[in-house]
Amino acid sequence: MTDALDASEPPKDVGESGVAVARRLLEGVSTHAIFMLDADGNVAAWPAPAATLYGYETTAVLDRHVRTLFADDEGAGDSDSLPEDFFDEPMDEPVEFEHRHRRADGSVFWATLTLSPLRDDGFHGYAAVCRDTTTTKEYERMLERRNNRLKEFTDILAHDLRNPLNVIEGNLTLYEETGDEEYLDTVDETVDRMARLVDDLLRVARQGNVVSDPEPTDIGEVVETVWRSIGEDSGATLTYEPVPSVSSDPDRLRELFENLFQNAADHGGDDAAVRVGPLDDGFYVEDDGPGIADGRETEVFDHGFTTSADGHGYGLSVVRAVVDAHGWEIVATGADNGGARFEVTGIDFLG
Repeated sequence: MTDALDASEPPKDVGESGVAVARRLLEGVSTHAIFMLDADGNVAAWPAPAATLYGYETTAVLDRHVRTLFADDEGAGDSDSLPEDFFDEPMDEPVEFEHRHRRADGSVFWATLTLSPLRDDGFHGYAAVCRDTTTTKEYERMLERRNNRLKEFTDILAHDLRNPLNVIEGNLTLYEETGDEEYLDTVDETVDRMARLVDDLLRVARQGNVVSDPEPTDIGEVVETVWRSIGEDSGATLTYEPVPSVSSDPDRLRELFENLFQNAADHGGDDAAVRVGPLDDGFYVEDDGPGIADGRETEVFDHGFTTSADGHGYGLSVVRAVVDAHGWEIVATGADNGGARFEVTGIDFLG
């Protein structure tokens, strides 16, 4: 592979001074992929770090426009794309763009691309510095989801506590007027319900904290432990197809399975059949219960959503909080047998 810059033969349309500047950049920022563009935005030099990051050989990208390194704009609405007319006029200062890039193997990653003009007695093109920011981008999105959940949490807290407070106030007033202690019994019951509600909401909040110290976790062991505590004493059955190990907070992963298994038991009865198995980038949990009503696949994860008369509606909210805290994704859908199916994806298996 002839990826190294050759000082004896300057790249196409880039002067000797541009090569010198690019070489100094390459030496000073060795952790980034650096390559060179001519004045029209075509790749003029493709050093080894660029080939390592993207996986393209020199012949595959040389003289091709830099936009060929970008992934399609679909799904990248929050990117700061390179304007179509950017190369019409030479730039005077470095410019930075955030975009999704595509490697030779088809994989997509978020990157910050900085284009610095090369000038020395004239304009000679750009030094392009590409920094993979996928981890940072995913973390930002995780924090954004967490902030959205926090707002939702406070809204629900205010709403759900207001009603029982009104009940307490009304019954205390009636007790003062009548002296009937039955009103105090209602107050006691309402206080107990508020306490359970606060406990549920705090549990959701704790499970939503971003996982900062994950550890290798055997999903099979977690599933077995949780099933022993929830389903073993009932008539429910569990079918488990091995799922590779993951990097997670094992305590919170147990909380996830506890709530999914409990949800299956609540809706499928004592003879519920539960199945856990692998996906390409995650796992699924499904049951043979009544399933999820059409149009409510997203709503089931909302705080307080329940179809049960005696339910609080926080089990699946906890599940979503755990998933978000790990940076994964979850969707609810229908199982082939008509029950509910929950798919957790976006997981990098450990093997």
